[in-house]
Amino acid sequence: MAGIGYGKYPARQILARLAPGAGQQPVEAASEEKPSGLASVVRRVFGSDHHNEAIRVKGQGDLLVYRARCCNPIRGEAVVGYVTRGKGVAVHAVDCPNVVNLFYEPERRIDVEWAQDEATPSSYPVKITVFCDDRFGMLKQITAVISDTKTNIRNVEARTYNGQGNIDVILDIADLKHLENIISGVRKIPGVHDVQRLQKI
Repeated sequence: MAGIGYGKYPARQILARLAPGAGQQPVEAASEEKPSGLASVVRRVFGSDHHNEAIRVKGQGDLLVYRARCCNPIRGEAVVGYVTRGKGVAVHAVDCPNVVNLFYEPERRIDVEWAQDEATPSSYPVKITVFCDDRFGMLKQITAVISDTKTNIRNVEARTYNGQGNIDVILDIADLKHLENIISGVRKIPGVHDVQRLQKI
């Protein structure tokens, strides 16, 4: 297993052990299978996440994709794919700081898009930080504004110092417009100085 992790063995050799004959089918036969034997083997080895079913590689039907944890893109954001070694296609927000560093190998860049089926998935976890005055009722007002948008709150953590507060809130967000509406609403609360989305959860 260590050899696989360090890239000692080529992908074809690993797949030949896991699924003998998977890479020896004629091109015509392989293209007719839905899903292909190769794709199902990859999914068994690396697993899949229903949150990633909303993202597809353009022109490809069944490649393993996942949202990069450094930026956690949500539906509505411009995204770009990066072919990783052994993990599938990592999907980053276009404005993710890591994108510049990752694409020093331009041949590993790949076009991705949000799937048209907007019902899958229904939401993504997103973390925001509210910078505000430390006063009575502030947390209640913030959660009320969020609740008015029919948004589920997963977690809340508050820190105060010298009359100021930082409140971290993890929300279930449907898309970029949903998030922007919440941020706009919270910013209107008296005593709130700023609201920022945190990329890492």
